[in-house]
Amino acid sequence: MPGRRWGGFALILLLLPVAAYLGWRQGRATVVTSSDIPLPAANSAPETPVARRFAGPASASPLPSLQTPLRDALPLLRQRADAGEPAAACRLAAEMEYCNQIRHRLMAASEALQEQETLKRNPASGLPPDALQNMREMMAANSERLLKESEHCEGVPPATAAERIHYWRQAALGGSTPALRHYAVGNAFRLNETLDNLDALAVYRREAEAMAWRGASAGDLQTSLALASALSPRRNEFRRYFLAQAVRPDEVKALALYLHLERQLGGAPAAMGPLREQVAQQVGELSAALAPDARSRAREIASGYAREWTRHSWAPGSSSPLGMQGGTPDAARTECAAPAGGPAG
Repeated sequence: MPGRRWGGFALILLLLPVAAYLGWRQGRATVVTSSDIPLPAANSAPETPVARRFAGPASASPLPSLQTPLRDALPLLRQRADAGEPAAACRLAAEMEYCNQIRHRLMAASEALQEQETLKRNPASGLPPDALQNMREMMAANSERLLKESEHCEGVPPATAAERIHYWRQAALGGSTPALRHYAVGNAFRLNETLDNLDALAVYRREAEAMAWRGASAGDLQTSLALASALSPRRNEFRRYFLAQAVRPDEVKALALYLHLERQLGGAPAAMGPLREQVAQQVGELSAALAPDARSRAREIASGYAREWTRHSWAPGSSSPLGMQGGTPDAARTECAAPAGGPAG
């Protein structure tokens, strides 16, 4: 069926800019070298200044509805965030991130439409008219959806990278688990803004490991996975994300975290099967590389995590927590809208 084949080809062309954009977001992290943060004790997160309780107040008042246009919600969110409320700082940073993402997606859609027009005017492209029409209709529908989503951000100037990073960090210091994850793994930083954020990255380098341990101890599965990967000497040295560049490799602690994750995933939904297999593979490889006494110490540390850390709870129908290319997805506005976890400390 030639028409069906061309329709499939058109869909692939349509998705290429979106896939490239998403891949850019997941592959954005590269910076500096390992940190000088002290490694944690056998069964606890390291006690550094960043791991202490943030003094900002919590609030029982609900945050503005997710359906509230950002221009209307922004003053209250900023007021509460600046007053030190972690949930408000997380939500404000996530709103800024969401609108930044929408702008990038709109630019990618515009570029895709321009490329389609070029193909339409080029007989040498070999694409039949019906395929070109299908492509245009799909792109138009995609652009309509994006424009509808962008209405949430109308009337709000783009946030600077410094603003986004400031509020992610503030929320993380205040104990917001989604913000802890987002900041600790390095998602608050974008490759196209690296030179603008050198001072903030120097601060991140000092804080990232301690924050990751706090997120892991709070029961956040994604932070635990990112930290275990960063600690493992078997990590991919050609694709070291931010956290991996801020953490010294440690086989014992990596194995301990993977053993803890293996235990946590034991009660996970069936959809987590592939992730369980990945963790089991890491456990096997690290165990094989360690001497018996080191394996024993890793098991002891993992038992301490099981006793002292918050256990991850599984929602019905939970799916893999990993994003595209195995990375950690950004914290979503919906996560920050929920009550924040207790302050770290």
